[in-house]
Amino acid sequence: MQIEQKKNSALNEVRKFCDLSSSQEKSLEDYVLSILQENQNFNFIGKSTILDIWERHILDSAQLMRFIPNKNSKFADLGSGAGFPGLVLSILGLREIHLIEKSFRKADFLRKAKSFSQNRVFVHQSKLEEMAIIEFDCIVSRALAPLSGLLEHSGKFLKKDGYCLFLKGKNLPLEIVDAKKNFQFEYELQPSLTSTESNVIKVFNINKTKE
Repeated sequence: MQIEQKKNSALNEVRKFCDLSSSQEKSLEDYVLSILQENQNFNFIGKSTILDIWERHILDSAQLMRFIPNKNSKFADLGSGAGFPGLVLSILGLREIHLIEKSFRKADFLRKAKSFSQNRVFVHQSKLEEMAIIEFDCIVSRALAPLSGLLEHSGKFLKKDGYCLFLKGKNLPLEIVDAKKNFQFEYELQPSLTSTESNVIKVFNINKTKE
């Protein structure tokens, strides 16, 4: 019952910024069920967050939709893992997203889980350093690397006028300072819906200053 209440609460939050259809809601429910069924084998989410999966993982991922003006753009999710945030965003309406995940087993899960989305989902089982270059309008990521590392990885994939949306925790101020040692960039911060210590950072006009 507890997880059902948390699901309803999270979906109510999603509805505040997303037109959520009954089919999308069903897809999210099926996706969550699939993750919980496979979690023992893959350790997608920490055991302590299982009861909070709807807020900690689904709503946390979904909130990026607030900062995406064009769902028809071409998106990439770096280090997608179980599909957070990329597959959630796809279910919610992004027309095309590429999920990049180095783990063979997790990529295999993503290939099956992409059926929960009615939009175009491409799964790339690859290390970011070895990934063939594809240009994207927007790059998203969650819990992959410090900001400097994310900008390093994003550089080869992001279109000149593209932008990045990253879900970041309490260390973000220090990560920004560190990233500015090697990159010039503009950014905007928005408070996270799921944690008072977290933010969504939008990064754009990115240029590397040091090799």
